[in-house]
Amino acid sequence: MRIELVPDLKKYPHIYDAQENERLIVFVGAGLSALWGCHRWKDMAFSLVNSCYESGDIDYWVKDTLLTKYSTAPRKLITIAKGILKDKYFSELKKTLEVIPAKKNKLPDLMNNLFSLNASFITTNIDLHFSKLFDSGNIHSDPNKYRLKTKNIIHLHGTIEDENSLVMTVDEYLARYNDRTFRDFLKQAFFDDKNCFLFIGYGIDEMEIIDFMIQKYSKGSNSLKKLVNHFYVLLPFFQQEEQLYEYEQMYFDQISMTVIPYSINANGYAQLEEILSSWRKVFEDKEGDGFYEFNKIIDRNL
Repeated sequence: MRIELVPDLKKYPHIYDAQENERLIVFVGAGLSALWGCHRWKDMAFSLVNSCYESGDIDYWVKDTLLTKYSTAPRKLITIAKGILKDKYFSELKKTLEVIPAKKNKLPDLMNNLFSLNASFITTNIDLHFSKLFDSGNIHSDPNKYRLKTKNIIHLHGTIEDENSLVMTVDEYLARYNDRTFRDFLKQAFFDDKNCFLFIGYGIDEMEIIDFMIQKYSKGSNSLKKLVNHFYVLLPFFQQEEQLYEYEQMYFDQISMTVIPYSINANGYAQLEEILSSWRKVFEDKEGDGFYEFNKIIDRNL
């Protein structure tokens, strides 16, 4: 498959159909907020450890050792940094989520275009830069109040406005993922074959929800492998990386997830705004689209 600047959404009729039937669930990753200057998961961990050094709580040798030894374990670094920073932790965490105005001004419609996909949204992000577009009653961070509904957003790991809701450290992660209400929600959402998931703004190493679901439900009747045309992930590549894209698809084939590749040759990761703008128009113009109607007839008769 040729890697295009803007993937043709018409090649993925199940996404079309799910959006029309209000069963499209967009999983929003840190890549969206990062385009406005927020730290991604690993950068956030590194920043917090640096804050420990700048505040005088650790010396340079300890900082360098932590960042070197645990460079691939952001949650461990955040857990350690929280223990070191104590009362300073929350304010330092907030700093990692600040928007850089110059970056936001270059992509002013990014979040609006995402919102206009008219889906249910789930995120592991703790910032509220996207959530500000939602009515306050449609923003959920308490597992007991999760609700999958169009124009609702669920923050699986809490939000920065409620320190007690955050799932950042090892103990917080274990508590949340061992919570029966939380697990039941994930199971119901993922295994409802009427739902269609579209992951946007995620890196391979950030998809811990998928990792959790694979570990929890990897065999038998609950295997994610049985859910065809259920999961899609939008991933960046250079146009000359067709073979790498094929290898990525081989990996995701193990859970029946379809990779939707897009090219970052021209604009880097900022290409996401153009994609979302284009897809927004496709969804808005789909009524009366002969191609879309034809695919719906085929799909419903398979």
